[in-house]
Amino acid sequence: MGLFKSFQWQGSGKVYSLPWLKNRLEYSADPKRIAAFAKHPFTRSRFVMDMLTLFHLSRNSIVVSDDKHAGWLKGISRAHLPPEKAVPQIARKLVERVFPVPRPERSEQTVHISDRLIRELYRSMLNDTLNVTVLKPLEDFITRTKFHHNSRPVALEGLMYSLRLHMPGLRLLRSLIDRLYFNDFLHMRRVSAKLEKMVVDFTVPRTGSWFSVLAELRSSGKITQSQFRGEITSMLVSSFSLASALGSALLCLAARPRHQKKIHGDPAFARCFVMEVLRLYPPFRQFGYERAAKDKNSHLFGNAAHEFMVAAFALHRNGDVWENPHKFQPERFLERDAEKGLKYLPFGMGKRSCPGRRFSISLITEALKFICSDECQVIFVKRDKLPKGKSGRLVSFPLDDSLAYRAK
Repeated sequence: MGLFKSFQWQGSGKVYSLPWLKNRLEYSADPKRIAAFAKHPFTRSRFVMDMLTLFHLSRNSIVVSDDKHAGWLKGISRAHLPPEKAVPQIARKLVERVFPVPRPERSEQTVHISDRLIRELYRSMLNDTLNVTVLKPLEDFITRTKFHHNSRPVALEGLMYSLRLHMPGLRLLRSLIDRLYFNDFLHMRRVSAKLEKMVVDFTVPRTGSWFSVLAELRSSGKITQSQFRGEITSMLVSSFSLASALGSALLCLAARPRHQKKIHGDPAFARCFVMEVLRLYPPFRQFGYERAAKDKNSHLFGNAAHEFMVAAFALHRNGDVWENPHKFQPERFLERDAEKGLKYLPFGMGKRSCPGRRFSISLITEALKFICSDECQVIFVKRDKLPKGKSGRLVSFPLDDSLAYRAK
């Protein structure tokens, strides 16, 4: 473990590397330092791109690809996100599938929501974003598949990256490490590859769907087959990050009945609740960037290879910029511009921020509104504590994701 220590979070403005690889990765939770970095052109870091590539199976989706391709395709994709007026119904359907009303003879039911949310959000992404009709073989595969949400620790990823183990010639060594210690990781890569193929073979695109647009772009040569596959696979990645955020929100709601009552009386307060959940439990604990090109200000970043990691988890709990940073206090977002500035970055920053930010916040907000409304047929059993997130992973899920509920 001593070898990993130099990659672990120890505070703001730290540079971590092995002794012979100086200035390799910098982690910061200081808004001023982040602002200094953001003043100059930056792009997605190579380290993060390599991690996401392993998860995506493609280096060519909007999330992972180069700035030019990502910017161009992002503009086209936004038109195919569900319209705002459709989100409440999508959220309601999602909640009803995740929490089916128990039979009368069962007083309450307990579920592990992470796996269930990943599955149902993936169905929703296919239906409402990719806009396809799912045929039975794919539906059956989604139903019976175990969606593991463990990944290799980011500290280990950083060590492997600095040792150049991401290079193609060392693939065998990486595979050996995964087979020995990270079978869940390998399982999800196999699941991702299978799903990618089945989405192509066992869905029917609707007229004007995002799937149809991607297929047309591929046919016309504007995107490659790899880029087409990357966008199909990104539906699963989006499901993971959304499941993490929504799962944390549901667990927090179960632990805070008084906030359930407040949302029931004032549905608009649900957004403040969601913003606080994203502050304390950001799905992605860190975002990585690097300079787009060297410039006259290169002295700001040091002379060696430099990758800048925004430690979102630590940034959101930075006592220098947040009052009572560890306290769950949604009311803080009632204040004007509470989320403004580089102190709050649950979706990253700049042109490499998440393209689905608005949809994600709207979906989680509408889900909470429905759960707290008179129309919802289930009620949560009170949890004793707020959730605790799993640190050091690409996507952080709650450690204890069990949630009990009963019929109203």
